[in-house]
Amino acid sequence: MRVRRAAWICILLLLIGTASAVPLLPAEFRGSVTIDGSPAPAGTVITARIDGRDCGSLTLESAGVYGGDATFDKRLLVCGRDDDAEKTIAFFVDGARAAGTAVYTSGTSTRLDLAVTSGAGFTADATAGPAPLTVRFTDESSGDPKSWSWVFGDGGTSAEQNPVYTYRTPGTYTVNLTVDNSATLSRPDYITVTAPKGDFGGDGVVDIGDVSKVAYMVVGKAAVDPAADFNGNGVVDIGDAAKIAYFFVGKIEAL
Repeated sequence: MRVRRAAWICILLLLIGTASAVPLLPAEFRGSVTIDGSPAPAGTVITARIDGRDCGSLTLESAGVYGGDATFDKRLLVCGRDDDAEKTIAFFVDGARAAGTAVYTSGTSTRLDLAVTSGAGFTADATAGPAPLTVRFTDESSGDPKSWSWVFGDGGTSAEQNPVYTYRTPGTYTVNLTVDNSATLSRPDYITVTAPKGDFGGDGVVDIGDVSKVAYMVVGKAAVDPAADFNGNGVVDIGDAAKIAYFFVGKIEAL
């Protein structure tokens, strides 16, 4: 009896160990795929990545379509790990990141249309404002570039992928981005920087001349400019003269 009981225990342990080793079912994907608005040609490779790790790939057999709707059609299988549940899957078309993502869920079958555009691309979180204007640029180039060359239009440059740049002089600036020393995108007159508040001289900075001008407004020796009403009480008074003076010497951060 003891021998039989020990045998059953061994069998149960073996079954438990086998069950825990069963891999996760892959997630399946199918849909259309375009490059610059046209069907991707046969031979194009679709790759899925989780946390930068390749998790599946598929080569197009027909232009513009990956996978299929029929039961036995070959689909893009994304094989994740135990800790990949609910993580984002990024898709790449011949190395270019595609618009559209999915969340990894083991055992599901999903239709997801993919689209990529070629070349350099970027956006900015601000395109207008008073100097000094700090702008965060975001690279949106396709093709997984490895190098970036930014020209900000005022003489400034950067080789970072997503630079943060400060414009200090009023003006309108054209921004250029070149990726991998080949594809270039130019956005003419993309950034507009206006004179900072309190810059009555128009030279792009608040200096002693601007402080004096507000003082002259207060005592009636210069025409009153409503823009000098920093306190917002409807008149240009001694409080405004004091405020721009404090700003000039660095005792306050903004007018």
